[in-house]
Amino acid sequence: MRPWNIAYIYDSLCWLDTWNPSTCMRCSGLNNYGITVIEEQDVLLKFHQLIRAWIELFSHATDPIVLTGSYCFDGEERKGYYEKLVYNKVELINELHKVENMAKYAEVHGKCIVHFGI
Repeated sequence: MRPWNIAYIYDSLCWLDTWNPSTCMRCSGLNNYGITVIEEQDVLLKFHQLIRAWIELFSHATDPIVLTGSYCFDGEERKGYYEKLVYNKVELINELHKVENMAKYAEVHGKCIVHFGI
């Protein structure tokens, strides 16, 4: 099993209006290699709801959860393939619950979430 890879849900996180303090600009989603701030209450609510939706979706999966990852190339044979991401269902859902709880806490208590890149 591998640690959770947030890249799998990256596209849905692009629906979030976020702030990039490095460029002092609004952006969408999470910066891959820089800081992202999620601060508005409605955006924190949306983030919480998105993570909740992924938890609900993954709760219907078999254990282990097997996901299709990035397209890769075998260096020697030069053949392409999609990597297989294998996760323990309970561990994955528990990790997502931690993110969900963090988003809910920030929303309720007027805090922000600072992400330092993936």
